[in-house]
Amino acid sequence: MSAKITPRQKVLHVLFKKWTFCRIAALLFLAMTPAVGGERSFLELKFSFAPSKSLLISEPQPRFRHVVLYEPGVPAADLFLNSDFRSSQYLSSDLNLYAQATAELLPSIGKVAPVHCSISFEISTGCYPESVSISPFGTVKFDALAGRSILPRPVPKEPFHWGSALWQSFEFLILEHGFRLASDSYARYLLFHKPFWHDYNASISHFNMDRWGDGDSFLVNYIGHPMEGAVSGDIFLQNDPKGRSAKFGRSSVYWQSRLKAMVWSAAYSTYFEIGPVLSETALGNEGGYTYVPGCGLAPCTGKAGVHYKPATNNTGWVDFVVTPLVGTGWIVLEDAIETELVDRLAKGSHAPKFNVLRGALAPSRTLANALAGKAPWYRYSNEKTFAATFGGPLQPVKPPPTWKDEPRWNTGMHYISLSLPMDLEGCSSCRNFQSGGGFDFSYRVGRYVYFDSEANFFPGSSGGGSKGAAREFLGGIKIGRTSRSWGIFSQIRPGIIHYDKALVPGSLAAYESTTRFAFDLGGTVEYYASRHSTFRVRMGTTLVHYLTDHTDPMQPPTSVLSDQYYALQGNFYLSTGYLWRF
Repeated sequence: MSAKITPRQKVLHVLFKKWTFCRIAALLFLAMTPAVGGERSFLELKFSFAPSKSLLISEPQPRFRHVVLYEPGVPAADLFLNSDFRSSQYLSSDLNLYAQATAELLPSIGKVAPVHCSISFEISTGCYPESVSISPFGTVKFDALAGRSILPRPVPKEPFHWGSALWQSFEFLILEHGFRLASDSYARYLLFHKPFWHDYNASISHFNMDRWGDGDSFLVNYIGHPMEGAVSGDIFLQNDPKGRSAKFGRSSVYWQSRLKAMVWSAAYSTYFEIGPVLSETALGNEGGYTYVPGCGLAPCTGKAGVHYKPATNNTGWVDFVVTPLVGTGWIVLEDAIETELVDRLAKGSHAPKFNVLRGALAPSRTLANALAGKAPWYRYSNEKTFAATFGGPLQPVKPPPTWKDEPRWNTGMHYISLSLPMDLEGCSSCRNFQSGGGFDFSYRVGRYVYFDSEANFFPGSSGGGSKGAAREFLGGIKIGRTSRSWGIFSQIRPGIIHYDKALVPGSLAAYESTTRFAFDLGGTVEYYASRHSTFRVRMGTTLVHYLTDHTDPMQPPTSVLSDQYYALQGNFYLSTGYLWRF
């Protein structure tokens, strides 16, 4: 049954036929629907286009929520509308729509009711549960009861956030090892002056797993490591859609999520102990040398009359077991305190005093929140309503980050001048600026974070005082901010530098090719001449591990570590080049 066409609708019909803009604008509107039971639902419209010409939709109004446009043979494209002026382009045969527009009702709590929408010239809508159809403009018809126009759609299942969980775990590793290196001078010495991979392999192959303790104090083993397990477990939980809002109690969801967090914590703890690059075995070489706790490197006589623990190489089962097991108990204890004490005191209040109390009594979750960029007292909602998940229907949908619309891949070429010591015939380690060229490749992985790499070539020379060529390969992260025309960054990039011709340590005439570890620290300024063209200037220092001709003066007496000694030298560089962004 069709509704009676009012004079106002006739006027609108003429306007829609005459002015293309009005027809386009009429497609963009938000429906706020009171379904049976008083629940508010969300209306989504579907439109079809013939792929031929372009339809440009721009300057949406802030009241519009979410419209999805469909094209034949083309995947659906989401158009997120907010108060910002943004444009999206879609294909169409012309600016006239020819197909029928149908509506689908997104999830609501309670019974789904048919709706009827009346469209005004202001592009606002009101939807009512009644059986009416209208033809407001052109050849497009909106029929709320046609076939399966209104369909309840299941709420999409939110997956586990692997990317965020891994990134936050990486942040936690950096935080922990940064504190270790800042507070342990001998760990810094081993990192800067010893062969990294040789000593890592030697250390991990001499773990003693026939004992429980590793020689550390009670505070370290039974307080520090359990807190590490709790923080890593909380990192898992805050990225688990099911577990992050589960409250302490008899719920199976709660206990299953905590068991999963314990498994994650065990994996994190294992990597922290023995993993490559960022572990206690790699940074500090636990397992590689023997010491007496509280005394020094073994053998150690110590002070007369003082009882010392047995000599150890800092390995055993304790950290592998206590960290995840007691750490999970720590999580459960924090949850119990919050549910049984803080929630009862607060009674739903978010006053500052209760927020501070909530954060103070849950230190592991407070640190996990900080790693996720949240307030110390932040908690995830346990509401399972549409509004709790997607926001109220009168609020603008948060648009996708603008940086995702910009080119994310970068490649180009550059010129570089690097102050580098080279072994020349008749001059050992003569430092001068080496000119070379190179290639760049980078990818934007986040709003402020990029993967950044480059390869450089420095040509050699022949004749008197000839030098060999050198090649450098670097790859790491670049962090910074961009504006419309400029970008400024800092980069941290490990890598290697290969010399075609270098003196054999301890020799004055024998040469060999050799590869050394390099670590780049620097800054970058970029100018974006256009959407795809970038000019860049980069400056910094490349730290290079150089093998010396003498043994390590601080070699541990009881050790499986190499006795080689490396010097760490900084090498200033300046480069400029061009990048193509795509």
